Amino acid sequence: MGFTVEQFVLLITFSLIYLVFLCYDLFKRGDNYGSIAYIAALLPANYLWSILTKNNMLDFGPIGAMMVLAILWLLAVIRDIIIKDREQGYKDADDVALMLIVGIILNLILSAVLPALPGLEHMKLGTTPVLKFFYIPIFDLETSGHALFGVILAYKILITLLTLSVIIPIVMDLKDMETNLVALVILTLIFGIPFSFLAFLWSPATSTIWVFLFLFMVLFFIFLLLITRGKKK
Repeated sequence: MGFTVEQFVLLITFSLIYLVFLCYDLFKRGDNYGSIAYIAALLPANYLWSILTKNNMLDFGPIGAMMVLAILWLLAVIRDIIIKDREQGYKDADDVALMLIVGIILNLILSAVLPALPGLEHMKLGTTPVLKFFYIPIFDLETSGHALFGVILAYKILITLLTLSVIIPIVMDLKDMETNLVALVILTLIFGIPFSFLAFLWSPATSTIWVFLFLFMVLFFIFLLLITRGKKK
């Protein structure tokens, strides 16, 4: 069963709203509303989640919709960090991370609210409840209702690229900076939050999540040692 004309038109409309803010600087209005693109991306992605599950298209399903969201966010990150700052460095990386965090929090709220609304219960298909409130796409191929392997793999790769595209510019601000070992350990622990999600994505079993997390954090700590300098005595 495919999309109806109404669903297709609404999806295009939500996508256009996102594109307006993604390309907002092209309007040359002099105000800074381009960052709304991170929020506007939630519209087409979550609507796609709704119509995919409503039409029982679970081969792509919720995780496919979240993959689209990752693509939309990645485009905004590329716009803000790579294109806008290629001549001025990565000064906006912190702002990009902040807007992305806001978008993630709002998306988590929507993942709890939307499937609980009357008429939208179908959005629970292809998901698994976390903490009894948040409906997260199924990543486990052994769980009933999962999407195609290629879709799940593509989602994992895109989320990894999105995470690294924000972390690396922020960390590169520390290049050649004098800092002590304790500060690097604290910084590694802070970045353990996004790395924990990557560990969750790539771990073949729940029992191995901490192993992958430990590996990611050690690699990150080594990277920090390579780009920073110790304080002179």
